[in-house]
Amino acid sequence: MSTVNNRVKRPQTVVINGVDNGGLMSAKITSGFDQILKTPFDGLQVSIRDKYTQFCRGDVTTQDFATFYTLLTGTLGTYVCYERKSGTAEATGWLKHTIKNPVIHKISFSISKDGYSTVSFSFECKAASETEGLSALWTVTDSQSAPTYIAAERGGFRIISAVHGSTDIYHNTGFEFSLAGILTKESNDEDIAYTCVEVDTPYDISGSLSFQDGTISNSLLKAQTLILAAAANLVLTVASSAGAANKVITIANVDFDNFSSDSSSEATFTGYSVSFGIANNATTQLTLSGANKIITFA
Repeated sequence: MSTVNNRVKRPQTVVINGVDNGGLMSAKITSGFDQILKTPFDGLQVSIRDKYTQFCRGDVTTQDFATFYTLLTGTLGTYVCYERKSGTAEATGWLKHTIKNPVIHKISFSISKDGYSTVSFSFECKAASETEGLSALWTVTDSQSAPTYIAAERGGFRIISAVHGSTDIYHNTGFEFSLAGILTKESNDEDIAYTCVEVDTPYDISGSLSFQDGTISNSLLKAQTLILAAAANLVLTVASSAGAANKVITIANVDFDNFSSDSSSEATFTGYSVSFGIANNATTQLTLSGANKIITFA
């Protein structure tokens, strides 16, 4: 048997809905049939099978934390990334993946002390017509030249300061923020795939802040003070990579709900994790864009 090497590796660059994403860490794409029917037992030893409604969806994680907001507000278009072909020359040793109409419906942002922050998002593809299926939604072009490098705006490896309303929170070790819309999709009539893919509101927003601040005030831990406080803006100042200016992240109307304390004889210091939601205001409504943004990066 002759030696064969058809392997690919090392995904690189992400451009989705007009937004450049550097620092690609992982790109997972799933496709196939969503509906598989099987006949019940009626004398056959093996069921009859029928498959319909083709789909293409995926999950991507990058270190380009500055793109969080633009990913949510980008114009529906394509998702393009590349993979390196094993055992081939660099000049033509790349596969190009092109995915049509990826509707981003969920996105999260994570900061962890001593590591670059990450942005992760999920998408569902929308077929442009009833005749489009997998072969149209996900195409692969062989023997491509190396993709143009996309510089990532990395950062978040240290939370320099955190302030909730007028309360300072010290010794921060991590931050999580997740926003998910209600994904509505449908395939009827002669549709091969999902021709209706929409993201509806209200958004499900949640997050958490982790820290080692054991300050006591009025016989309460800092974590207890936070969950008893009224909703207020949470302002994080985070370090940026390669000497770039610090980023200021503001999450509007953070309302802390509960906390946990983790103390161990083998840990360096006791850690606290406080979870939160977002409290809207009927008079001054929060939106993704406009004057009252849910989250801003400056």
